[in-house]
Amino acid sequence: MRERYIPPFIMLLAGAIASIYNIVNKTEVLTALKTLLIVLIIFYIIGLIVKAIYLHAVVKAAKKNKDGQDESKTEGSPEGGESTQAGTGKDQKQDGIQAGKA
Repeated sequence: MRERYIPPFIMLLAGAIASIYNIVNKTEVLTALKTLLIVLIIFYIIGLIVKAIYLHAVVKAAKKNKDGQDESKTEGSPEGGESTQAGTGKDQKQDGIQAGKA
């Protein structure tokens, strides 16, 4: 859900830099406001593009990770994902009881 804040963050950061630049250079107010408006719009669009690229990369990585986990589960065990280790806990107790009777 944090990706929702990417475009506003980029936009506001660029706006702050543009405002500081205008104050340092003593730009007229109307010119500074026009520049600020253009900067905010452009950098909001850039933020949307960055968000889309980020989401695409995250979804692709998650899909790749999921596929890798699915393959490792099916390759490592003979019966579709069940563990080949001996039973633990209750199963071992039952095995011990059966071994004692034999």
